[in-house]
Amino acid sequence: MKKYVLISIALFSAILFLNFNNTDNSQPAKTPASPEFSIPDDVQQIIDNSCYGCHNSDSKNKKGKMKLKFDELGDLKTHKLVGKLAKISEDIKEDEMPPKKFLKNYPESELTAEQKDLFINWAESTAKSLSE
Repeated sequence: MKKYVLISIALFSAILFLNFNNTDNSQPAKTPASPEFSIPDDVQQIIDNSCYGCHNSDSKNKKGKMKLKFDELGDLKTHKLVGKLAKISEDIKEDEMPPKKFLKNYPESELTAEQKDLFINWAESTAKSLSE
């Protein structure tokens, strides 16, 4: 009787092991927003200086990384990208980004009026062109 119980346990364990290790790692294909989506060099420079430290896939800032990852922005579907661009524009207009707490430690990352205008115009015009 013990023999049957041990064999049953062994078979059950083997089945569980195979089920957990036989996962399909393929992911559904993402449809990038647009092959035309790009970030101009002057906007990229602003992102690198004032945004990328918190908003990238490797960031230690979990909150910033969760809300936006600039390195994955071009991989988003069009409707999500348009929403992210609108949110970026809104946050910059309302002086929410970069956050005041961040600027206390890194004042050189503060955006000038010209940088804000450039960033907002790029985000809004890109969102508009993607929506058409």
